[in-house]
Amino acid sequence: MPMFSFDKSSYESRLMQLLQEKFFRNSWRNKVIAKWVAGRLGYKGDEMNSYVRNFIFACLAVPNERKMIDRILADFEVAGIPMTENDILRKIRSVEERMKNKTGLLYNAD
Repeated sequence: MPMFSFDKSSYESRLMQLLQEKFFRNSWRNKVIAKWVAGRLGYKGDEMNSYVRNFIFACLAVPNERKMIDRILADFEVAGIPMTENDILRKIRSVEERMKNKTGLLYNAD
């Protein structure tokens, strides 16, 4: 009998759990970022909800942080709001840090 047994089903189960957790973390991060962008763009109510929904779906279709940053920069540029890539990256890292600490994630999208 081998010293270590490799249970394929438990490995696959753990892998699926990790992938699911990553998916939900990224989805929450994208939602918080989308709310922040929409607020900066002056969207409220249904307009904000529509922007957030479209943003999240776009991020799901192409899960790439670079694409997300480019989209945010383009949205701010169209609106005539000055914003730098470093400002956006700081916001993303701030949200990710709050996610690690689990403080204010669900209700505070500043």
